[in-house]
Amino acid sequence: MAFPDLLEDLQQHVELVSVCPEVEIGLTVPRPPVQLTGSIEHPSMTGRDNPELDISLPMYDYCHSKPGQLRSIAGYIFKSRSPSCGLRDVPVFHRGSIIEARSQGLFSRAICNYFPQLPVSDETELASHQQRIDFIQRVMHYYKNRTDNN
Repeated sequence: MAFPDLLEDLQQHVELVSVCPEVEIGLTVPRPPVQLTGSIEHPSMTGRDNPELDISLPMYDYCHSKPGQLRSIAGYIFKSRSPSCGLRDVPVFHRGSIIEARSQGLFSRAICNYFPQLPVSDETELASHQQRIDFIQRVMHYYKNRTDNN
């Protein structure tokens, strides 16, 4: 994470569950850089340096199956600008290097669609202590409402 103390701050209030879609579909660490390409509505996930690398199908399969396995979560912090986990401002490339537009990462889109009321953020939106407190309060409110309704 870009803010090393973010993890430490959050662990004092909530149980953290680490999810990395790219690793979970089998990419190595370190892994080749990937990017979104093609259309905004249904982008592909391909290698930045090697366009022959196309992990779109495994990522879409993962995006279809993983959210249902995360029903117990009460909030999600995504990785900014990531082609899988960026909440906004993720470039979608067309013809190699021309940016077509900006979108959400594939997995963050799947999570937000599956859990439309879930408190979400990315690490850049949690830089200050007050932003973290606000996010934790939203998570606690979501959790309370969910457990009260069950």
